[in-house]
Amino acid sequence: MRAYLAATAAAVAVRNACRRQIDQGRSIDNINLDAIVTQAVRDAAASLPCQDDVFERLVQALQAQFQCLAGEAFEQVLHMADPSRGFGYSPWRHGGSYVGGVRYPSGACGCVSSNYPDRKWRIVCDRRRGDLNAPGDVTFRTRDEAARAERLLALGAWMEAVSGTA
Repeated sequence: MRAYLAATAAAVAVRNACRRQIDQGRSIDNINLDAIVTQAVRDAAASLPCQDDVFERLVQALQAQFQCLAGEAFEQVLHMADPSRGFGYSPWRHGGSYVGGVRYPSGACGCVSSNYPDRKWRIVCDRRRGDLNAPGDVTFRTRDEAARAERLLALGAWMEAVSGTA
């Protein structure tokens, strides 16, 4: 993993550790920075879904689209790529759930729903689906399964966008 990625992962981890300490009313003087940095670099390297240069272009693309700092974009890409991360949901106006942290290059956000006649969970804007119960109609047992699948679709769309194969 390149020095930039390692340094950014470490900086984000240290920032988050300091925030947690402050939020809990504790001093940041006794934080073990070496352990935090080492673990952050290991975690970041293990969760990278692509080559470093593609990862860097993902960070740059998210930074440009969302007008955020490089560290924030880096954190968003790691979040998208980490299969162990949970999801935050908010109600969708048509009965499903917006999936927090899932965004497409177009700016669209992730959305899953079971508001269909068969009550199965689906990715709302899944381009693979023509009609319900037809080939390409992918269904899931739970909202989390649908959200995980949508996270992978979005990550694939981002990787295509930054690789120039869209």
